[in-house]
Amino acid sequence: MDTRTIKKPGRLLQPVLLLPLILLKPALYAQDANPSIGDVEIGLRTLAGDRSSSQFNEYRDITPGLYIQRASLDLEHLFQTNYFLTFQTRQSWQKDQRFLGTFGNYGKFSCTARWEGTPHDFTNTAATLYTMTSSGVLTIPGATRTALQSNPASLPQALAGATPLNVALTRKLGGGSCQFTPSAAWSFNLQYSHEAENGYRPFGTTLNNTTNMLEVPEPVDYKTQEVQAGVEYGTRKGGFQAGYAASLFGNENQALVWDNPFNATDAAGSASRGRLALYPNNNAQSLNFAGALNLSRTTRLMVSVSSDWMRQNASFLPFTINTAVANVPALPANSLNGRKTAVATNITLTSHPLARLSLTAHYRDYDYINDTPSLFFSNYVMTDSALANLARQSLPYAFNQQSIGTSATWLLHKGESVTVGYEFVDLSRQHRDVADSREHTGSVTLDLNPKKWFSMRTTYEHAQRDPQTYVANLELYPQGGNPALIPGWELYDEAERTRTKGGTLMQVDASDRLSFSASYDLTQDRYNESLYGLLGYRALESSADVSYQLYNNVSLFGTYAYERYKSDQRSRQYSASNDTSNNDWESYIRDAIQTLSAGASVSRLRNKVSVDVFYSLSFAKGQIDNRILGNPSLAGFLVTTAQDYPETGTRYHQLTGAVRYRLSNNLSSKLQYQWERYDRTDFQLQIMSPSMSLYDSGTKTSLFLGGDVPPYQVHILSVSLDYRF
Repeated sequence: MDTRTIKKPGRLLQPVLLLPLILLKPALYAQDANPSIGDVEIGLRTLAGDRSSSQFNEYRDITPGLYIQRASLDLEHLFQTNYFLTFQTRQSWQKDQRFLGTFGNYGKFSCTARWEGTPHDFTNTAATLYTMTSSGVLTIPGATRTALQSNPASLPQALAGATPLNVALTRKLGGGSCQFTPSAAWSFNLQYSHEAENGYRPFGTTLNNTTNMLEVPEPVDYKTQEVQAGVEYGTRKGGFQAGYAASLFGNENQALVWDNPFNATDAAGSASRGRLALYPNNNAQSLNFAGALNLSRTTRLMVSVSSDWMRQNASFLPFTINTAVANVPALPANSLNGRKTAVATNITLTSHPLARLSLTAHYRDYDYINDTPSLFFSNYVMTDSALANLARQSLPYAFNQQSIGTSATWLLHKGESVTVGYEFVDLSRQHRDVADSREHTGSVTLDLNPKKWFSMRTTYEHAQRDPQTYVANLELYPQGGNPALIPGWELYDEAERTRTKGGTLMQVDASDRLSFSASYDLTQDRYNESLYGLLGYRALESSADVSYQLYNNVSLFGTYAYERYKSDQRSRQYSASNDTSNNDWESYIRDAIQTLSAGASVSRLRNKVSVDVFYSLSFAKGQIDNRILGNPSLAGFLVTTAQDYPETGTRYHQLTGAVRYRLSNNLSSKLQYQWERYDRTDFQLQIMSPSMSLYDSGTKTSLFLGGDVPPYQVHILSVSLDYRF
């Protein structure tokens, strides 16, 4: 397996890089020796427990040993001028490092440079028989393939020689920006960034009409460059913004080729290798303009227009890599020549005709134009095995959405008001089942503030979306042969929908010591005209926060959040010879997430000691229940495998305690203990292994990575010194 290493400054070099933070003080800051201009926190960390799970360092990097938690420098009025310099860094030695520096002149210009790293560990329990012999090419030794072809049952023995693989990505982002302000009214800005993403991630594919299901490591080597430039102008009467942006994406691996472990020779209906295209190189450019003008003392007009141009013209791969498939037609074109344009226009008018009345009206237009050619494929090769004997047409999907709305706010009393709003949306689509749909939305918001210490906002919204006509689009299959469509099966983004939303936010500041807030939001969608697909969706989100200052130096706080999502779906076990409602079934999906946290902070104990304690718990549960709607005793009944799935769940604990002791005016120490525990119950992952034939005999000629994300429990103890200079 090809390995990639990312170079980073040595551990002995990085403290040297921090020396200027201290040594620059007398040279650059001669105005006043007393104020603190920077700080650096360096410590030692030790870990205990089982931290082998990729979940522990999924998006971070916590390792034992010496570390730099943070460092900063803030130099104002360099050499008694208006120039300034700032520098910040966090996790300097780790994969999730951050560096940020700014230099400028007050009121004239400022330039910022930044560097960021972000890891993403998918799993570190995977193993594979594949070796990457060249860019994007995965191979398996010929002897192993021959043995598996003659005896697929020998896969467990072959996997004894599988190579462990840490499936992870590393993202590195560097960039900078400058802002120039030649006068109070004018401002110019320029920005550039370069992002590199490298590593591997799990990729599932199939060969020979799902006879061989294969999970392979996809090589990731992305480069993305972005540049932006803009100008702003503003006065009391109005102003404008204008800008240009460009994005260039490059993928070093344009295709993925992999060996079939169970077949070493091409044959009709049985490929020895597979091949598919990966994300192609592409680019996008945009222009944007926004302006505002005060038409009078009480009326303001705001307009914004933006246009995006997206291009992609990567060469097509041949239909198949299987040399034994005969009569493969020629491709209709050498490349896609993809061309898309998006134009967004927003016009908003606000007015205060009366002291208690505010009016707003808006018009929005979003035009997604797809000029990509529509290509006719007279036939194609299915999963590198055989001709599908089905003609297909590529369709340049496009749409236009226009909306117009208005709202009125009446001030009841100081701090109390009622707002009523209405919006109409017209959406037209190209190459979709619904050519045009219209949606009406009405809303009302009530803001109450009967007491200085109490405020509440309540909102209610009702929307009705109606498709004008629903006609199955058959353009994808210009010569017929498309899968049968069940009457009443409508895609949820096009179907008739009734949406109801409501919410309440309450805030209480009972005293200088006690504050409390709570919120509740509910969304319900019903697809009353749909017989199949998504029938209903409900989302509930609620939270509560409280903080209390027990003494002048003792604070307590607590939070709780609850989220619940439900959806109901109906489907049919399809058979061309027995397409009846007796094979219908329904699925009920339920997900719930609860998060609670509590903490305490004690400061200035004997003017030297402070203590912070924090605990949080987050747990989620998921349930999928299925119900048969037909009669199993009738002939042709097919729904024999519909059953309830086992409940899935995750639970994450975190406990942190820190004691800080001030050794002197500029130096303090910190002792911190952190406990983390992650548990999960997931029937989909717990049994995963590179060979799944023990659980499903139908996968005896399939190969998986076997990646898991097991539970973990870790104790983290660290001690650090924080020096301010």
